[in-house]
Amino acid sequence: MTKRNAAFRLVDNVVGEGAKPGDAKFWKSPDGTEGINFQCPCGCGSLLGVSFGNRGWTWNGNREKPTVRPSILHMEGCGWHGYLTDGQFVEC
Repeated sequence: MTKRNAAFRLVDNVVGEGAKPGDAKFWKSPDGTEGINFQCPCGCGSLLGVSFGNRGWTWNGNREKPTVRPSILHMEGCGWHGYLTDGQFVEC
């Protein structure tokens, strides 16, 4: 089976025409919660996201080459499951 991997790429807009697998944008809510929204690394076109902190994912603080733990699972749609490590989405 071919792995569906993608490079993490910071962009201004993660939706719409021209959005590519791995395109990502950091966000921060008014309550201070932070996270990342990104195009599914498999190329299915789904928008995924993770939030950091309490009961969420941890992040190494590097905006260019982030590492996020634990793994990320696209529970609906394509079922992509993998890690974001040093700026690379790598399927399990």
